[in-house]
Amino acid sequence: MDFISETIPVRPLPGKKTPGMWRILRSIHTDLIGVWPEQAYRMKASLLKLGRYSLYIANSPETVEHVFVKNNQNYNRKSIFMRNALEPLLGDGLFISEGEIWQQRRDMEEPGFKPALLRKFALIMTECALECRQHWETLYAGKEILMLTEMASLTAEVLCRSLFGKHLGRHNAESIISGFSRYQAIVRHVDLATVLKLPDWLPRLPQNRKVLAMAARIHKVVDDIIAAQLINSGEQHTLLAHMLGHYDPNDPGSVSLQQIRNEIVVLLMAGHETTANTLAWSWYLLAEHPRVVERLHEELDRVLGGRTPGFDDVPKLPYTRAVFEETMRLYPPVPILSREAIGADQVGKHHISPGTLVVVAPWLLHRHREYWDHPDHFVPERFTGEWSSKNLKYTYIPFSTGPRICLGAAFGLTEAILCLAVLAQKFNPVLQPGVRPGYECRLTLRPSQHLPMIARLRS
Repeated sequence: MDFISETIPVRPLPGKKTPGMWRILRSIHTDLIGVWPEQAYRMKASLLKLGRYSLYIANSPETVEHVFVKNNQNYNRKSIFMRNALEPLLGDGLFISEGEIWQQRRDMEEPGFKPALLRKFALIMTECALECRQHWETLYAGKEILMLTEMASLTAEVLCRSLFGKHLGRHNAESIISGFSRYQAIVRHVDLATVLKLPDWLPRLPQNRKVLAMAARIHKVVDDIIAAQLINSGEQHTLLAHMLGHYDPNDPGSVSLQQIRNEIVVLLMAGHETTANTLAWSWYLLAEHPRVVERLHEELDRVLGGRTPGFDDVPKLPYTRAVFEETMRLYPPVPILSREAIGADQVGKHHISPGTLVVVAPWLLHRHREYWDHPDHFVPERFTGEWSSKNLKYTYIPFSTGPRICLGAAFGLTEAILCLAVLAQKFNPVLQPGVRPGYECRLTLRPSQHLPMIARLRS
């Protein structure tokens, strides 16, 4: 079978040359991926200057393995720019913490993602997907929907119910969605003062006040939820209840409520928008590839026979999973991962000095000309073993890799497979005529204009 006969290139046109510092600074606030020139999709490593910083780009299996796995202790610190962008929101949360604090939080959260609990969360995922499908059938069948908005609402509902329980989740999902969207829109990833290593006492952008105000708004929502859980004891089979099990008001050494709030915000940020964006991109790619839709529907009809999928069906839907995995290859949820070298190191021919910014870009790795055949094309069969592909271990890292690999990877995959399956049983969304979606890339990679589509029922 010719798997690429219906596929089309799906990436922005690359720049014509390696970007200089000023071009990077101009574009980085709104577009983290369009700045890369064509040669970046072929390079294996590069050492550049960004202001007074050295910038090392690891772009091969060997360099990624060195940075994220073999010598990860030297690169366990998120970059200064990432810390500046996220500390107002996440505090000392897992995503940007390091050392003993990182290990303590990882140990606290990891049991909440074990298979036994994931099976319970799968019930929530299916329940929310069914509610979304019924909502479409009632209000939107054959009409326009904003797919990104719909997927954001769906994944926020799943995550809030998993974190807080059905009652608290349902009443807080909307405010959390709007808060994170607004935070991303106003936060600065890079500021000139930091690039030039100017003293901390110099005033930064006035915009920082807006960032702090939005972070405070999100914190209040989560703090109120935690307070309600403590007063009412709430539902016990939730991620919040699991974390509160580590809190002891009589033990100064236990985790604090503020630290629990920080971890909840990390999970909300990392688990809601990333899955929503990738689901939206999945519907876009399916709408452009009828052959893939036909095969997806065949699998769903054959395996499920019209019934609602559950946790035990997830491994029986390999093609549904492959659709989502290939979407993450083309549109990685977090397209740029940045770290900071703690000590000196040697990576291949490049000497890494302390303080060097280290970038691993899934956006580049996943479309690398040497490591992927037809890298710009949508071919889910790469992930079913039916289509020859090199797929080297460290060239596909949508959830990162090494010790800091995403804790919720299995949760996100299970959620995506079940949501795609439930909705695709009844609907075959198509693009709004004349619409060719662009992208927005700040902290995450999302379709622009909320991706207008027609919620077409399956024939």
